[in-house]
Amino acid sequence: MKPALNLLATMILMMSFSSYAFANEAALRSYSTQGEYAEVIQDVEDAIQDAGLNIDYRGNIGGMLDRTRKDLGGTEKIYKGALFMQFCSARLSRKMMEADPANMGVCPYIVYVYETIKKPGTVVVGYKRPQGAAGEASQKALNAIDKLLNGIVKEATGN
Repeated sequence: MKPALNLLATMILMMSFSSYAFANEAALRSYSTQGEYAEVIQDVEDAIQDAGLNIDYRGNIGGMLDRTRKDLGGTEKIYKGALFMQFCSARLSRKMMEADPANMGVCPYIVYVYETIKKPGTVVVGYKRPQGAAGEASQKALNAIDKLLNGIVKEATGN
């Protein structure tokens, strides 16, 4: 009986790890494109504006990492450029929060753009996939936001 319990425990543990990996894999979606970093940023800004949205804030992640590298014991520069843009859709966010007020944690939406030192000329554009409260209405609203963000990123990268 003991070997059967060990096998069952092992199977449950393996399923847990595969679920964990799947959930983490699904948290971000990104596409890469060849081009100049500044031009790709402009393409992302244009795609966001084409969707009728305004960028609320731009964060310079690459600059922050460069400024703090030596103080934190960093040994190498990671990005040639790295930033994020945050914005929201009042229409989609209202639907999401009407479905469940806890979905407020999904706002603002984040799209990121980076080019690494190790892969110059390849620019990655992606977004945090919206994950919020459970329930059919929440999922429907979150899926609409995911579709919007995916469309913006694909438009900007030509994918």
